[in-house]
Amino acid sequence: MSEIRITYSGLVSLSFGLTRIITGLFFMIIITRVLVAEEFGTWTLISGLLFYGIILDPIIAYWATRETARKIDSGKTSVLGEGILSMGGIGIYILCVILVSPQTNVDYNVLLFAVILIPLMYLHKVLSSINLGWKPHVVSYSNFFADLAKIPLALLFVYYFEMGVVGVIISFFIGYIINDIALFWYAKEKIKNQIKKEFFQKWLKISWLPLYPRIAPLIGRSDVIIFSIITGSVIGLAYYSAALVIAGIVGYASAFSVGIYGKLLGEKKKDYLGHNITLQVYFMILFAGLSIIFAEFGLFALNPIYKIASLVVIILTIRIFFQTFNGLFSQVLTGIEDVDTIKESRFSDYIKSRLFVVPTIQLIQTISYMVILSFVLIFTNDTSTQLELVIWWSILAVCIEIPFTVFLATLIKKSVDVKIQKSRIAKYLITGIIVFGITFIILEQNITYNEKLIEFLPSLVIFVILSAFLYLIITIVIDSKIRNLCYSILNEIKKKK
Repeated sequence: MSEIRITYSGLVSLSFGLTRIITGLFFMIIITRVLVAEEFGTWTLISGLLFYGIILDPIIAYWATRETARKIDSGKTSVLGEGILSMGGIGIYILCVILVSPQTNVDYNVLLFAVILIPLMYLHKVLSSINLGWKPHVVSYSNFFADLAKIPLALLFVYYFEMGVVGVIISFFIGYIINDIALFWYAKEKIKNQIKKEFFQKWLKISWLPLYPRIAPLIGRSDVIIFSIITGSVIGLAYYSAALVIAGIVGYASAFSVGIYGKLLGEKKKDYLGHNITLQVYFMILFAGLSIIFAEFGLFALNPIYKIASLVVIILTIRIFFQTFNGLFSQVLTGIEDVDTIKESRFSDYIKSRLFVVPTIQLIQTISYMVILSFVLIFTNDTSTQLELVIWWSILAVCIEIPFTVFLATLIKKSVDVKIQKSRIAKYLITGIIVFGITFIILEQNITYNEKLIEFLPSLVIFVILSAFLYLIITIVIDSKIRNLCYSILNEIKKKK
């Protein structure tokens, strides 16, 4: 029987997720206000290249969650193995920098300096994976501590010392150290066991299985590299990243379902899935509404030069809305798969399993996305502005995302009985449209753009809080599920006293 408490883990993770939205926005305001567009675009390119550097981490981290959830003592072996893999990741990252740097107008030395993040990212991944297998909510704790620390770090290195992108890299470096220390502290009970070569043998033997799902995200993250190479500029990346900061708020709703994967791995019971998915949609609607109506104001807060990319925020919000669904559906489908628990399983058995089928469809989707994106950029590059190219890029990303969501939903329907209460979701959606529609009308009439953040932010924050509060109050009144959720929160608070 799994020890994971789905609702408790979800509420704790969501609570810290909300605070991370605040700390994350403060951090981004610092770097977007201080860095010029070229520098911010450079950081976006580095983020894309780093994904190549951590391509090897699933070989071990993939199994860390599954084995921890099933009470298999492989923690210490996982941490050691991930450290070894990080050396390969460093080599891959350096190779990518050598290949990409000549094709862009970015400083080679700055790209190369970011290699210091690779080992810490590997350690972060494996420690997070271990914790997700038994106490998933602690990952939110550690992420919060790291995000909180990055604010003064950015003020020091980016604003005060004016170190530019290098200052951002150093801030992330120290943030990862804090994050990894916290994760290690929470996971220490699971890494007291012995190092066993049998685990290495198993992981290496079927290393293709965890690496295969990484191919699609790896190709998908190459869109920033393709954009910079074809256009020869990183200005568009700056617009895209700024928009993604606001639109990315929707993704924080996934924190409510952080415990699902480990729970499914640890026990056969699945009757909580419908309830959990319904509540996650509730928070997705809330965050999507906030992202859309505050798109232009949020971009202005980051930096007035990005205000013109508000349409990109709206489009990317829709994309991330479906991406969040895809992440949840993928967790459910791979969580109920038990082919890896059967010792007699052969290569053909893995090929037929959901562990292979789900990433295969995602790979087809991603390859289609990259091919079409390349053609669109090539044929429109000479006749379009950087912003127009980013808009086309965002629209294409949405169009490619939706079919994958439909496929995963169909696969779930065939694989497990999930009772999603559509009438409740309809109530949440209608409430959101009314609340955020009225808020948007009032916003346009009452908020004045002012480049002085001390004068602009307070009124903006007040409107954000009021609109979220109104959505919450109305749904509490009209829906018993949300009332019960609030009662659960109050009961947990009382237990802590």
